[in-house]
Amino acid sequence: MNSFDDYYYFYLVVKHGGFSAASEAENISKSKLSRRIIDLENKFNVSLIQRTTRHFKVTELGQEFYEECCKVITQVECAENVLLKQKSEPQGLVKISCPTLMMHFQIRKILNQFLKTYPKVEISLELTSRRVDILHDDIDLAIRTNFEPNEDSNLIVRDVIKTDHCLVASPELLQGRSIKHFSDLKDYPSISLGTQKANYIWHFCNTRTGETMDVPYQPRIKSNDLAGVYYAVADGLGIADLPFLTVESDIRKGKLIHLMPEWKSNIGTLQLVYVSRKGQRLVVERLIETLIEHLRRLSESHKGYLSA
Repeated sequence: MNSFDDYYYFYLVVKHGGFSAASEAENISKSKLSRRIIDLENKFNVSLIQRTTRHFKVTELGQEFYEECCKVITQVECAENVLLKQKSEPQGLVKISCPTLMMHFQIRKILNQFLKTYPKVEISLELTSRRVDILHDDIDLAIRTNFEPNEDSNLIVRDVIKTDHCLVASPELLQGRSIKHFSDLKDYPSISLGTQKANYIWHFCNTRTGETMDVPYQPRIKSNDLAGVYYAVADGLGIADLPFLTVESDIRKGKLIHLMPEWKSNIGTLQLVYVSRKGQRLVVERLIETLIEHLRRLSESHKGYLSA
C-alpha cells in the first residue's frame, strides 16, 4: 500500500490549486510536494496533474482520485476527533470568516470571552463581507448576515437571530432638511453594500402596520464591505441601509439621523455556516454553541434583534 502521505500531499495540491499555493499555505516545500506526486504517478503509471511553468490542470483521473482522497481525509479527521474529544478542554486552531462591523459590534466580546475561557484555543480571522467559499478557502466557521434563503445543501446553515436594519444619513448631508416620504429619497445620493447586483432595492416594512414597500435606487457608492458603507455614510456622502445595532450609538449621539423611523429598511438573518461532516472538532462545536447561546440572549433584551 502506498504511503498515506502521498495521498495527502496530492489532496493539498489540488485543494489549493497548485504546488506554489499549497507550499505557501501548508508550509511544505514545493520540491517535496512535486517529488512525492511524481513518485505516486510513476508507481501507478498514470497522469494525475498536467503541469508546465504556467499551467496547472488536474486530469480526469486525477479529479476522480482527488474526490476519493477527500473522503479518506475526512474519515481520518473523524477518527482523530474521536481521540480529541476525550480531552475535556477545547483546543486547537479555528479559522473564522466574519464581516468587520459584525465582529466589532456583535461578535468580538463573545469571541474574546471564549478565548479567555479556553486558553488553548487559537483563532485565525478573515474579516470580510465577501461570501467565502468555506471549502475552497479552508474556513471552519463563517459568520454572516443573509437576506435570502440558503441553497447550498453541502453546508450546515444555522439561523441564529434576525437583525433590524434602518435607513440613516449624516446631518452634514441633510443640512437641516427632513425626509418624510419615500419620494424624498431620490433627492439624495445613496450608498449600497454589494457591487454586482442587477437591481438595487430598499425593502421597507412599517413597524406598526406591517405594510411593506420596495423602493428602487441607484447608488452613487457601492462597497463590497459593510465598513465601507458605514464610513461613507458617516462622512456625509449619502443615505444607506445599515444594521440598527451598528448605528444605534451614532443615532443617540446625533452623529447620524434615523430616517423615517416608523419603517424598517430590511431584516437580515445572522447565520453560522460550516461544513456538514461527522466528527466535528470539539473546539468548533463549543464555539458554535457559545455564539448561539450569547447571541440569542442578546435578542431577548436588545432593540435591533429579533428571534430567528
